[in-house]
Amino acid sequence: MRTQPQRIVELDSVDEKLELLAHKGIYILGGAIDIASMAGLTANIITRLSSLDKIPMWILLNSPGGDIVQGLAVYDLIKAITGQGWEINIIGLGQVASMAVCIMQAGTKRYALSNTQFTIHQASLFSEAEDRIEVNKMVEDTKELKRLNHIILKIIAERSGMDMRQLLRRSKKTDYTLDTTAAKEFGERGLIDEIITTFPFQL
Repeated sequence: MRTQPQRIVELDSVDEKLELLAHKGIYILGGAIDIASMAGLTANIITRLSSLDKIPMWILLNSPGGDIVQGLAVYDLIKAITGQGWEINIIGLGQVASMAVCIMQAGTKRYALSNTQFTIHQASLFSEAEDRIEVNKMVEDTKELKRLNHIILKIIAERSGMDMRQLLRRSKKTDYTLDTTAAKEFGERGLIDEIITTFPFQL
């Protein structure tokens, strides 16, 4: 009787490495923030909550920003879990811009590798191009954008200790970019707590 050769299903090498990191409580949030990245991070972190080993979790954040609503979902997710006594630290590397700066403020401790670049600017909405845009829709979109922008800047102002009026003035530029030193000195408490050159966790 002939037997069929055994099939071995292997994970893609990148996925396998991400899974190994997740087992250690280390997650990567990279690229534009969207519903897929939000859902992936949520699934990983919620799974971790079932562990009896309440070790700190780490998020490596390298993002140009992205969807405002999904970014706020990530922020609320982290705050909800840290509010239950878990520690979720965030490490910025590469680029932490726009909505990612807001997410950074949810971390228990906020770190950044030495050459990380931070960018704060006014919130913006993206939609598919339309041939015609009604005036009423433009007015509604502008009102909604101002409302969302206020939420984001309020989060940044409260954690960093920057005066809201001053933050509004600075963010009116197209892009207000800071290096890690300026980010640490931003407001009374900074956009980050510490500049690092090595990872503060065991690999």
